[in-house]
Amino acid sequence: MPIQVDAQVMRLFSQYRLFLLTALAVVYYLSSTQSILGQRDALLFEVAHLGYAVAALGFIYLQKRGWPSITTRQYLQNYLDIAFLCVMMYACGGVQSGFGILLIITIALLSQLNTARYALFFAALACVLVLMEELLAKLLLGSAAADFERTAFLGSMLLLVAWLLCVPLRKLSAKQLPAATAERAALNVKQIAILNEEIIRELDSGVLVLDSGHQVQLINDTARDLLACEFTPLPVHIGRLSTTLLESINAAKRGDTDAQAITVESTGLALLPRYIALSSGGMLIKLDDHAQIRKQYQQLKLASLGRLSASIAHEIRNPLGAISHAVQLLQESESIAGDDQELLAIARTHTHRINRIVEDVLQLSNRKQVSNEAIDLSHVVSDFRSRFITENRLDDTDLTVATEPNVIAIFDPDHLDQVLWNLCTNSRLHNNHQNIKITISCWQSQQGTAVLDIVDDGIGIPDLNREQLFEPFYSTHHNGSGLGLYIIRELCDLNKASIECIPRSEGAHFQITLNSAQQLAA
Repeated sequence: MPIQVDAQVMRLFSQYRLFLLTALAVVYYLSSTQSILGQRDALLFEVAHLGYAVAALGFIYLQKRGWPSITTRQYLQNYLDIAFLCVMMYACGGVQSGFGILLIITIALLSQLNTARYALFFAALACVLVLMEELLAKLLLGSAAADFERTAFLGSMLLLVAWLLCVPLRKLSAKQLPAATAERAALNVKQIAILNEEIIRELDSGVLVLDSGHQVQLINDTARDLLACEFTPLPVHIGRLSTTLLESINAAKRGDTDAQAITVESTGLALLPRYIALSSGGMLIKLDDHAQIRKQYQQLKLASLGRLSASIAHEIRNPLGAISHAVQLLQESESIAGDDQELLAIARTHTHRINRIVEDVLQLSNRKQVSNEAIDLSHVVSDFRSRFITENRLDDTDLTVATEPNVIAIFDPDHLDQVLWNLCTNSRLHNNHQNIKITISCWQSQQGTAVLDIVDDGIGIPDLNREQLFEPFYSTHHNGSGLGLYIIRELCDLNKASIECIPRSEGAHFQITLNSAQQLAA
């Protein structure tokens, strides 16, 4: 493989080509005394010179675009350099013209950019082309037009230059280092490079390495996903991946170092970038999904809130029980007047409400281990309907069930019972226990998931409140604890299920998506 070269070396080589082409053009078109350039075939020389110039400018354009890869461009340029120089040599009179010195210089430069094997290969290719152009001259113009002695000398010089610059010179450079240092460097550099590449690839955060010209030289898989550039070859300008990120980089260089999230136009994701300047003048960029960071922050807040609430609930429970018991004893006393009885009834109602909040908090903080079982939703929902109607003294038409047969889901039976109970209780509570109709249906989607729909015909849920429904301690009812739907969502998360509130013109509609037995087997 060719030696890895950076973009700066390729730019210098391109500048050399332009200088060479410019010098040839000045001598050929402006000098009236020169008699070498194009002496055998002026038209062929002009066409070859023009083609070489177009190719050189084309590669400069491709280098700015960063496509194709730097290795591919290096190969193509090497082949074209040798081919165009050999054609122009033929147009100038072959090896007798002295044009071969330019070919020797080119082979010397190519030898610095390639391994010894490839340098000798390009030198041998140049020898073959020189020999072919001399044979062609002999065939078309006669024996006097060919000089095989000079051809052999030129070919020997090409091979010798390639060998000297690749073998003895590099060995001499290597001996300048201490033997132990050279051996350790040869062993460690490759291992460290492989290890670094593996570490960067497996990072959860996106990582990009930019050079001083904002060209991306390294990018891991996470960053490619975040920027939607899975198949973009390197190097590539960062502006092609995200103009917003480029603007953020420029703002950071101006001194605006406050960490601010940016929105990537290609994916719509909110990313939080961090910039680290490198000693080489480049920059290391770390990208994190801002939504995930906010979610983790919210989870930490809720976890702390849960622990605090559980501690408070434990402290409240005993005195609350004493107050409730005292109120009950006072209500049973015959010496309490009617007005005072009403006050005691209010006190007892609110002690029951506080006790319900305490029970919800303790239940949330003491969730038991999930028992993953394959359950038949039709049987579970039918059993729940019978108990809910009986305990709440409802009519058979107040809660109806519509289920498909053999809908098997993976869910803890006790958790599912609590989820259904809280949803149906909430429906009645938020409709002031009026005669509303609740329908529970279960079915299996085309994707193989089990779905539960809980629908009522009550007053419904405004769009303004729908986004906050599952937040803790958020309630639209004066008697609600604000924990019912939050507990439902937590129980669904424990069982790897999801719940959402579906917009509906009349009433409320909650949909639960559960894992099916087929998905678990897969």
